[in-house]
Formats: sequence, C-alpha cells, structure tokens
Amino acid sequence: MHNSQLSTFTSHLRVESLSSSSWFGVLVLLILVALMLSISAHRKQYGLYLRNFLNKQGRVMNYDAESTSVWANVLLWFVIISGFALLVKSYLQHFDFAVLFFVFAVCFGLKWLLFRFIGYLFGLKDAVKSFSTDYFVLIAIFGLVLLVIDLGVIYLPQMSNFVWGGGLLFLVILFLITLFIKLLQIFYTGISSLFYIFLYLCTSEILPLLLVIKWLQLW
Repeated sequence: MHNSQLSTFTSHLRVESLSSSSWFGVLVLLILVALMLSISAHRKQYGLYLRNFLNKQGRVMNYDAESTSVWANVLLWFVIISGFALLVKSYLQHFDFAVLFFVFAVCFGLKWLLFRFIGYLFGLKDAVKSFSTDYFVLIAIFGLVLLVIDLGVIYLPQMSNFVWGGGLLFLVILFLITLFIKLLQIFYTGISSLFYIFLYLCTSEILPLLLVIKWLQLW
C-alpha cells in the first residue's frame, strides 16, 4: 500500500513538473495549430482514408499528387509523432522530447522502407501498398488518441493511475488485434500466406521494437 502511494506521488510530480514547463505550453500550442491546419487542408482526404480503412469493400479513391499539400501532411505527422513522444516523456522525464521525437520518426521511416522492400522482394507491391496505407492510418489514429491521453495525464495527474494501471495496455492490445485483422484481410490467401504475415511481424514490428528497447537501455 505504501509503495503504491509512493508510486502515485512520484507520477504526479513528473507530470506536474512537465505541465509547468514553459516549453511544454508552447509545444502544445504548436501541436494544436498544426492539427487544425492539416485537417482544414485535407479534411476530405483524411476522411476518405478513414472510411477506406474501416470498410475494405468500399470504393477506393485516390487523390492526385498535385491536389495534396506536403506541408499539411508533414504537420499531421508532427502531431502524430508528438503523441508517441509525449507519452514516453510524461513517464520518463530524463529523456529529451526532441530525442524521443527523432527516434519515433526514424522508426516509422524504417517501417515505411521495410514495407517497400518486402513488396518488391516478394512481388507483393499492390498488397503491401494497400496494407502500408491502412497501417499508417492506424498509426495516425493511435497517435491522436495518445495525444489526448498525454494532455489528460499531464493536466489531470489523477488520470495517470488509470493510464499506467491498464488503460494504455488495453489500447495497445486493441491496436495489435486491429493490425492482425488487417494483415489477414490483405495477405491471407491460404496456409502458405502465413509466411508473409510472419515475415512482416518479424521485420516491421519486432525488429524495430527491439532496436528501440536496446537504445533505451543504452541511454
């Protein structure tokens, strides 16, 4: 009981010190502005991606490259990656936000390259492209949810008990289940196709996770 109270007190100190930092208020403001600008620029496009993610049988429409704004997509990913980085920062304050942001950005970049590599190596370009789109839509949804959780934990310290007490684990499990369903929808054509699913899990999920854990240990 005493250890539980001490852990809660320590958690409150972490998030309170973070919310009182002047740089954090500026960062939150930048994140909110970036989110509003990106959504206002590509609201229909993002809605289309979401509908296609939820309904694989729905009509697929593509936007021409000329109709998309790179800056709006960059702003959106700034918001999404910030959601992941702030979650770790709120729990492990000795890590710099910029370093965590860089690590997650590199991790997602490596995943994108691995998708392309697997697609060309095994002749699954169309399937991998479809899955890659759905995967990053799922990452975007998860990152935005984490951003809401981050702000809740930081500005409402009592919420940290729920998040670290199992709420976050539930979200991670839900994320993995959804990811596995998408893998089956796109890649499963028989028993032999399970090899590609296993290969994906090893190269695109387990390997980057092990590298991040190793980096954290070395840090």
